[in-house]
Amino acid sequence: MLVTAAGVWAPGDAQAVPVESFVMPGKLAIKHARLERQCTKCHEPFDKAAQDRLCLACHKDVGADLDEKHGYHGQASVVQGRPCKTCHGEHKGRGADLIRLDREKFDHRLTDRPLRGGHVRVRCDDCHAPGKRFREAPSHCSDCHARKDPHEGSVGLACANCHEETVWKTVRFDHNAAAFRLEGRHREARCEGCHKTKKFKPTASTCYACHERDDKHRGSFAGNCQSCHTPMRKWRATEFDHLRKTKFPLTGRHASTSCEKCHRDGLAAERTATNCHGCHERNDGHHGQFGRTCETCHTPAEWRRHTFEHDRRTRFALRGRHTEARCTGCHRGALQAEHLDRSCYACHREDDVHHGREGTRCDKCHDERGWNRDVLFDHDSTQFRLLDSHARIACMQCHVSRTFKEVARDCASCHQKADVHRNRLGGRCGNCHNSAAWQTWKFDHSLQTKYRLEGAHAKAKCEACHREPVVDRMAPLSPRCVSCHEGDSVRRCQRGAECERCHEMSSFRVAHAPE
Repeated sequence: MLVTAAGVWAPGDAQAVPVESFVMPGKLAIKHARLERQCTKCHEPFDKAAQDRLCLACHKDVGADLDEKHGYHGQASVVQGRPCKTCHGEHKGRGADLIRLDREKFDHRLTDRPLRGGHVRVRCDDCHAPGKRFREAPSHCSDCHARKDPHEGSVGLACANCHEETVWKTVRFDHNAAAFRLEGRHREARCEGCHKTKKFKPTASTCYACHERDDKHRGSFAGNCQSCHTPMRKWRATEFDHLRKTKFPLTGRHASTSCEKCHRDGLAAERTATNCHGCHERNDGHHGQFGRTCETCHTPAEWRRHTFEHDRRTRFALRGRHTEARCTGCHRGALQAEHLDRSCYACHREDDVHHGREGTRCDKCHDERGWNRDVLFDHDSTQFRLLDSHARIACMQCHVSRTFKEVARDCASCHQKADVHRNRLGGRCGNCHNSAAWQTWKFDHSLQTKYRLEGAHAKAKCEACHREPVVDRMAPLSPRCVSCHEGDSVRRCQRGAECERCHEMSSFRVAHAPE
């Protein structure tokens, strides 16, 4: 026996037996059994990567699917980039299942034909006949549904042109491909409205054939419906050329008004008035005050709106919220005879929350953008300028009432509750505090008073000396030592109230012989 690189050569054998056949891990499945002694059909020595190429050399249809990204193998993400043996393992015995398909869990969306609508409930065997490959299943509607065709083949076998998988009775046929195009309202009509049977034999295409029962003219136009009606609009709407045939153009709301609104006794039996008042007298909210020239203010576009140019035709321009006001909000009498006062107070007296205390010049603070909008008042024009924190607070924090006349200008009138000194330093808060921040203060006792703070006095708290509330805004204290330190004497001093002769400001307890 001779061992070669390709296999084992046994005397008398017709060909060399591949070495792999001696180490084969198991029998091949029944469909590959004929290849069991031809290892090179599926394997190349020392080249595992070649196995997929050899598989596809036999299974050309699968290879085509992968190249064209078609079918299950060409589209399923669980297949892409994975070796064939991942799913189709061999050498597991003659009865091994190479496909390993779980019909109950298989996701049909991974194929070219995902199951939708009614197909979701169909059994696998209804489409995939036993003994046939899965790719050989029928793919056309007529393959399965020809026996249920209610049209009896009169419209062909391309069911998908009209029907969809979700609901068989839902139709989406493109009628524009037929001899009679569906336009306008015809697109909303049901098929059965014109096609009485499902064979869709030639159907009459004239208006009168379908709409005879809708003819309110009772045949007076000899069925010539298209002279006024079109499929683009509802049957009751017309496209009659009113301007050319009557010399009365239909514009604005007139264009959507039904004929019977004006022509109440028939289209040709009367002479209809062409002035506004002839039709709209009952809608005249002015009760005849302006006569019959409605077009001065109104147009056919909208009866309730007017086009009166108040800015040009009066001496009062409408700005801001005035442009939204109703005419009768200001003009309450005979409009042509009245002469209105143009001042704000003439109309807004009842809205004055200041009760006249701020005068009648409302425009000093308010404007036409809105009566209740932010006030445009310049506080610097008063005797109290708003600076720093005062510029950011709401008006109502200081002005409790709307008269704006009762607020004092001194700090204590607003900040008395915040006075941690309890009035022991008087009412002139501005000596230490400013409007930037109430908690921040600065006071130079040496410059702002006649008593310099030196020694231990420089570290003393204000309340150590200023112990009692003051009646006046000032907080005067005696500069004499004894006024504060009388109680600090260990014995009654025989030298009187001249403490400074023995004591110094660094500490009251330090004493020296008097000079």
